[in-house]
Amino acid sequence: MEPRARIGRNRGQQSFSDQELQHFLYAHGDVPHSLDTTKRVLDELLTDFITELCFEAHRSAQLAGRQKIKIDDVRFACRKNPLYLGKIQEMQEKKDEIDRARKTLDVNDDKITKSNVKALEEEPLGDADDDMDMDTRTIGGKSSVGGR
Repeated sequence: MEPRARIGRNRGQQSFSDQELQHFLYAHGDVPHSLDTTKRVLDELLTDFITELCFEAHRSAQLAGRQKIKIDDVRFACRKNPLYLGKIQEMQEKKDEIDRARKTLDVNDDKITKSNVKALEEEPLGDADDDMDMDTRTIGGKSSVGGR
């Protein structure tokens, strides 16, 4: 069966939840509680848009001899609309930034292993290791002796 014909069978059923649609509408300037008909129309429009975009991207992937869709196929499908291309580019840049941040953060830092335990063991502190005398305190940027 043609994939687009399969989609026709699900007409009347919402793809997105009412809460998701309501948040989307409110974020774009609608009233806090939209009409049910407004939510249904938006759901149908979004579903049709995403479906058509995916079919167009799939066609591009097939022409390239691939079965899986890549981000370049989606970009090619949006080539006639610079707003969509700009949004895709913006989202790709944010994704790259998040990936770079994840690489710099080592998720295994908080785990203690046997090799880390030896590194954590320190030699006992002596009198030479004191950083500051106990009776010298800083108050308001000025140093005072004996806490005065």
